[in-house]
Parts: sequence; C-alpha cells; structure tokens
Amino acid sequence: MGRIYQKAELQNTMDILDHKNGRIPSENIRKLELEFLVDTGAAMICLPADLIQTLGLQPLYSRPAITANGTVQSKIFSPIQLKIWDRECNLEVMELPIGTPPLLGYLALETLDLYPNPQKQILEGNPKYNGQMMIYLLVA
Repeated sequence: MGRIYQKAELQNTMDILDHKNGRIPSENIRKLELEFLVDTGAAMICLPADLIQTLGLQPLYSRPAITANGTVQSKIFSPIQLKIWDRECNLEVMELPIGTPPLLGYLALETLDLYPNPQKQILEGNPKYNGQMMIYLLVA
C-alpha cells in the first residue's frame, strides 16, 4: 500500500478573525500551502515547530501523545483554517520535531468528509454522497 499526499492551504485562524474585525489587513494573514502526508493513525493536524512559528500559532496546552518511540508530552497550538479543495475547517495543531513531514490526521479527514483511497493513493470525497461534503447532524 502506498502513501497518500494531499496539498492544503493553511491560515492562522486568529489572523482571519483579526481581519474580519478590522484589526489587520488581509495581506497580514499568515498562511502557507503545504503537502501533507495523510496519516489515519494520527488524530490531529501535526506540523513541525518551524511551520508553527511561521504561521504565528500560540501554545495552548500540552497533552500526552503515543508515538512509535513511546509516550511523549506534545504541545498543542491555536487553530489554523485548513482548506482542501472547496472544503475548510478550523482545528488545533500538534507540534512535531523540525524535519518531520506535516501530518493530516483523521479529525481533519472526518470534518472535511474526505476518505483515503489507498489503491489510487489519493483522498476522495465521501463516496456515499457522490463525493459531496456532508455534515452529520444526527438528531433524534
């Protein structure tokens, strides 16, 4: 089975809010375009520390994370707006060591209603809804 990579646009969510509230011009919104390694074993969006710094994200808290080398304390940072195709969401970011590839975890995939297709080595929209994004609101 091959690896799946996906390009995405990232913007600092706090900068977006500052722009909407008239505190900064749109050109001051910190943003990046990255290629992520899709990792369904990772929960969060995971970025190396240098990219977190480039985006100007703020540390929020730490939490234990299980890695291949055991349990470590990982820093969690303020949210980014993640955009893949015409789909976007805002999610917190977990820090990775510099040099580690950015990881796109299952929380982003579920939020954006994207599914990995390992045979084609691509992400696809939800096949149940002909690739269209669907948000589930299951109310009794």
